[in-house]
Amino acid sequence: MASYCSDSDEEESIVSEVSNLALGDDKNSKPEHYFPLQMVTDKKTEMYVKFAKVMVIIQGPYTHLRSLASPDVSKAFPYASRVLSDDTYRKDRKTICKYEETEEFYEYFKRESRRALENCDNLLLLDSTMSNKQQNSYYCAIALRMKYVVLVVPPIVTGLHKENWPSRSQAASFRKSDTFIQAATQFQHLFCGWYLHDVDCDELRHIATLYLQDCIEDIPDFKDMFSKVNVPGGKVTKDMDDREFASAIASRYFKLDEKRQDLAYCVTKHFNNQLFSMNEYFKNEHVQKNYGKMSKLIISGFVVSPHMIAARVKLNFHQKNLWDMPDELDENGKFPLCCVSELVDKMKDELPQVDINLVSSKNNPTIVNSHTCHDPTQNILPHVKGRACHIVLGKAPGAPARNVDYDVQFALRRLRNSMKPEAQGSVANIPLSRCVVRRLGKYWLIDLNEMLSVDGFFASCIKPYPYENAMEGSNSRTWKR
Repeated sequence: MASYCSDSDEEESIVSEVSNLALGDDKNSKPEHYFPLQMVTDKKTEMYVKFAKVMVIIQGPYTHLRSLASPDVSKAFPYASRVLSDDTYRKDRKTICKYEETEEFYEYFKRESRRALENCDNLLLLDSTMSNKQQNSYYCAIALRMKYVVLVVPPIVTGLHKENWPSRSQAASFRKSDTFIQAATQFQHLFCGWYLHDVDCDELRHIATLYLQDCIEDIPDFKDMFSKVNVPGGKVTKDMDDREFASAIASRYFKLDEKRQDLAYCVTKHFNNQLFSMNEYFKNEHVQKNYGKMSKLIISGFVVSPHMIAARVKLNFHQKNLWDMPDELDENGKFPLCCVSELVDKMKDELPQVDINLVSSKNNPTIVNSHTCHDPTQNILPHVKGRACHIVLGKAPGAPARNVDYDVQFALRRLRNSMKPEAQGSVANIPLSRCVVRRLGKYWLIDLNEMLSVDGFFASCIKPYPYENAMEGSNSRTWKR
């Protein structure tokens, strides 16, 4: 088994100290607790990853407890079409990894992971004791380019006594907390949520285009609002043919037919760049049970604004346990939240440019019609937890990140305010053949007569760098719902 090689002697010393503690050299140490990945007992998820594209990353020194938790990673992931680990390196190279051959070890993982993605293998499993920022950045870059969901086994929550941690380690900053993060973890989790695979992303954007066209053809005010926006490639006017107008808004304004868009995702919790917030969320037993698993998401309608178009997700009872976001926000009030789309764009800019052969997906679409609704406007009640859950499908050129991410929350606040006794006027329902449309100023709610369902894979968006300020924001605000 390979020994851990780090970017510096200091890092190596820190990890060595932590590994010794985890092995039980200190009599006061307590066992580590690894989050379960129960894909082997989850048949739905097994079938999902058989066709979807997922990259699983497990890293850190091989302690005795880790080896007990995952004695054979290939058995834990029976549908993995490619496994890369210290063992596969040793078998392929017919040698163990030596310190002076560290670069060759890294090149082996980069070369083979790229080959697996170019082959469109459904599930690539990376299990390595040795990692660095450059290596992890490469994994994230090729996964983003090839539209793979990256599933990083969550940070290790351990019960080690706070005084046992090396003073220079990242975990030392958690001396005031009850739980700690393994120092070897080299990923920052930006947010958690469900990811759609690439074929479903394209299909859902196409469906959104059809409903945009319905609104443009049948609602003059809807077409009038979008005739006033700046559309790249030439201005659109109200006297244009409805289909031509709708095509321009969908393809040139929201870019719904652009094939190289990132995977669509449905955020359930973002961590505001706070390690404490991430740590607390991953302690949730519902998060632990769902991480790395597939769920059926119900699409109840769409929200459209001059800034973005999003699909609304109706959460079931169990899915609401994962929701930890505001359901309403005042668009004119103070804004304490980070913007997820901004964090993702910044992370993408920091990743290396990779040259990789693009291939078509082997995925099969999972979007199907769900049940028909008697009153579509009641698909999601105005006071339930998780009513703002949504998937952003397209955004306008130059749209502010706060509007891209939170226009749904802004719209729902307006909707609830319109129901108050002192509100002036009521929101009119505009029935169309396949939906009911409601206008709230610049926001439009499209409620479907027949809802849709689509598969989502619960994971986190990761950045290949550790947190810089572990305790910053430890008293983070809890949103009232």
